[in-house]
Amino acid sequence: MKYLKLILAACFLFVVDFGYGEEVSKAFMHKYESGEVICINKRGSTMRAKESFSTERTPQEERVIYKFTSHGEGNYDKYKDIIWDVTAEMEEKEDFLYPLYSIRVIKDKQGRIIVTSNRRYDYDKQKIYFTVSDGEGKIIKNKEFSIKGKTVDGDILTSFLKTFVAHLNKSGYLTFYLLSSEPRLYKTTIKVTSHEVLELPIGKINTIKLRLIPDLGGVEGIVPPTFVWYAEGEPHDWLKYEGLETGLGSTHIITYISKKEPTPK
Repeated sequence: MKYLKLILAACFLFVVDFGYGEEVSKAFMHKYESGEVICINKRGSTMRAKESFSTERTPQEERVIYKFTSHGEGNYDKYKDIIWDVTAEMEEKEDFLYPLYSIRVIKDKQGRIIVTSNRRYDYDKQKIYFTVSDGEGKIIKNKEFSIKGKTVDGDILTSFLKTFVAHLNKSGYLTFYLLSSEPRLYKTTIKVTSHEVLELPIGKINTIKLRLIPDLGGVEGIVPPTFVWYAEGEPHDWLKYEGLETGLGSTHIITYISKKEPTPK
């Protein structure tokens, strides 16, 4: 390999360091972070969408709340050439994140609402309320689920899983429930597949590659596997996703971090 000695001597300069000089939380969350994500189709590697995001810690009395927001443009699920906004909140308790709500609003390019998905988590009643409404606010889908264990939806999955990455193979960190946009609730098992160096627009990063294995009731063999990559070092930032976009029958995608803003000190 050309210039091998030079590359070896400088190798640590090419591996991104995510130590931002701050004390991360017990759930391995930053006080603030933001970045950009690119989504491509698995088949053909064509561009599908771009998205910007931010997560901010907002203490409320004795509670620690994280607010997540994102804005995307492109294709999503069955919708083409659209824009969308996601807002969500999660509460940190001990070393877990508990979703409070997540809302995805899909609009056309003129800003007219096409559909709104609303997921709310009621831990007192141990219920999840999932509704979908059309552009006029009329509810077109309404479903209720019982909370069976640690649960999350796709819009905030990557933050939720950080503490699982930090406690790999330990009891209590092996499974969770994933709420899909269908909507369905899938018990999902986490399995470590490898440790590898991932090349991204932000640099080369030492990562842990995980496979997420949902219980699909016997159709697992016809569904492409789901993988996620996280930084090997704390606070285990999410870096890449490969799998179905929203649920059974949806597009097979690859999503990865293209830009990461450093956390303010």
